[in-house]
Amino acid sequence: MRKDNGRGRSILEGRWGRLGMILMIFLLSAAVAHGAEYPAKTVQIVNPYPPGGTTDIVSRILTDKLSALLGQPVVVVNKTGGGGTIGIQSVKDGAADGYSILVAPPPIALIPIVSKVAFSLKDFTAINMAVSSPSMIIVKNDAPWRTLEDLIAEAKKNPGKLSYSSGGPRTTPHFAGELFKMVTGTDLTHVPMNGEVQAATSVLGGHTDVSFLSLGSIQGHIEAGTLRALAVAYRKRLQAFPNIPTTAERGYDKLNISVWVGYFVPAKTPRAVTNKLAEVFDQALQDKQIIEKIEKAKVTIENQGPGEAAKYLTEEHEKWSEVARVARITQ
Repeated sequence: MRKDNGRGRSILEGRWGRLGMILMIFLLSAAVAHGAEYPAKTVQIVNPYPPGGTTDIVSRILTDKLSALLGQPVVVVNKTGGGGTIGIQSVKDGAADGYSILVAPPPIALIPIVSKVAFSLKDFTAINMAVSSPSMIIVKNDAPWRTLEDLIAEAKKNPGKLSYSSGGPRTTPHFAGELFKMVTGTDLTHVPMNGEVQAATSVLGGHTDVSFLSLGSIQGHIEAGTLRALAVAYRKRLQAFPNIPTTAERGYDKLNISVWVGYFVPAKTPRAVTNKLAEVFDQALQDKQIIEKIEKAKVTIENQGPGEAAKYLTEEHEKWSEVARVARITQ
């Protein structure tokens, strides 16, 4: 029988000790990588648009509640430029660790359809489709069309005579106008403006006949009676305007248009991190005080989690890709 002189045990124990230390470091690293220690520092919500817009307002309403739920500061950082592409690209190219969350409206889906950019929806995972602002089909208060059917009948009677204003080429109102033409079989002339406010002003001044604008940008005009809403392009009637019918009620269920606000992380973000973020956003958007503040911002809470959001975004991409193809919307 071989005798152990003690030195062998010492060497063996030393080796096992080092191996144990390496294993422990590996396991801890793996835990962190999979979100067990997330978050350990400040979380940024990257807004690719200037302060003051819906993406900015909603995100700043959420930050305090998200900070409390995550146990770390949550701040909004505006990275503007390129019509939103700079901020979107920065999150796509950044670390997939959950510390940079992208807030984005429909252009995240629309831009890759009509422009050559280095990102698409496939590069991101949606953690929540938070809010939306349904589009309204609006005309001037003294326009001869009292109903959606009146407008469609006039457009069919005089192809190309009626015009619609948008916030500019390749904006949501532009796509909305082209979708309207596809669904109703009409021909309207597109008049691009510099933003939704100018598009509404164009209708108010009688320079264009109709527009398809988000509720948040025209609600004051509807309440004042200076603009008339023929229909809301949404799945249900709005609480603020219960007498305005939906496009679905009028037989145009495919005419569903909303300016939504979603929150995204890079697609390679660990599942545990995306699950945690999805959970805290869901909780925040159910908070009574948050709901009151968001409703005052004239947007509708959707609070769709990752599964619902992914399905919705797939439908949005298919719909707007078809509109771009038929209307030949390109950069």
